[in-house]
Amino acid sequence: MTVILIAFALACETNGSAPDAGDPLPSSCTALDASVCTSPPPSFSADVMPIVNRACNATCHAPGVGPWPFTSYDDVHDWETIIQGDIIRCSMPPADAAAANGVLTDSERATILDWMACGAPNN
Repeated sequence: MTVILIAFALACETNGSAPDAGDPLPSSCTALDASVCTSPPPSFSADVMPIVNRACNATCHAPGVGPWPFTSYDDVHDWETIIQGDIIRCSMPPADAAAANGVLTDSERATILDWMACGAPNN
């Protein structure tokens, strides 16, 4: 079941094809290095989850609203690969959610990517 959901999510997100590393970013999207891990790594509870709550859980990923909630470490960690791609491509939050809750700033994007590059610790 999980494989089916992941395949469905990828198909919806990328129109059935994997994003190409050579695909241009939207003009308003700053390229960020997704391989940099700072020391100490960002804290999931203090740094990452507040961003997720504002940008994701306020609309699309709230419990009972979206297809899957991002209310815990496990929720976010389970979708880490897809979230990382969406952050790199500036494709989340979508325009309708961003209009209500704001887009992810470059600093917020960098924090989440840094946390992932550090192994996505549950801290």
